[in-house]
Amino acid sequence: MTTHPDTLPGRLLDAFGHDGASPRLTWYGSDGERTELSGRVLANWVTKAANLLVEEVDAGPGTTVVLDLPVHWRTLVWALAAWTTGARVVLPDEEVEDVDVVVTTNPEEAPGVDDADLVLAVALPALAMSWDGPELPAEVIDAAAELMSYGDQLGYVSEPEDDDVALVGAGLEATFGELADWARGTLELGRPPEGEEDDDDAVPVRALVMPRDLAALLEQALAVWRSGGSLVLTEPGTDEPTLERIAADERVDLRW
Repeated sequence: MTTHPDTLPGRLLDAFGHDGASPRLTWYGSDGERTELSGRVLANWVTKAANLLVEEVDAGPGTTVVLDLPVHWRTLVWALAAWTTGARVVLPDEEVEDVDVVVTTNPEEAPGVDDADLVLAVALPALAMSWDGPELPAEVIDAAAELMSYGDQLGYVSEPEDDDVALVGAGLEATFGELADWARGTLELGRPPEGEEDDDDAVPVRALVMPRDLAALLEQALAVWRSGGSLVLTEPGTDEPTLERIAADERVDLRW
């Protein structure tokens, strides 16, 4: 039986794995691409990525993973995977030393690539089965191609302490124990009916979000998912008529 870490990301991964076919993450790209992932499919992606990180660099508490990716559904997969191993996610606007892993769409110029033990090149198109950019240096791993070779069941991961740092960005630092509170309150998800117990004080919603940056992306995703909800994600800069059409098509409960 797979044991997930007793952290917010670990509990989310466990919940996703028990989902049915209902979507937990729907992505709309500026080129019209629509990608829908059920909880089980999302959990499968995260599990494979976490297994890769553990097997390649023995990722765990104290490991630093630089997330040099745009606002995109694949960014959420790699963030959850890093957190599942207990690693610290560093956003690309933060200068950091002792980088262990860089996950990037720009493997030649990403922050930390010269010092990292592992550089993962991520292709963004939904159907990409391999890197779709310039030829990769020998030391860079094609994440899209490599990911499929890793197991669908989570292997051994180390349990982080509550005070282990989970996320670092410009003006931002949150520990694993603080992730839930960090994602609480900025998104009005509602309250349970009077007299009913709900530890998270939130009810599931289908939320359309257009995050301005990676910190907002992670915060909004955790806020929606910790309530049991479903995230509809669009690229920054999506115009208002398109947002209105997406909201109607997806029957969202709220827009943020």
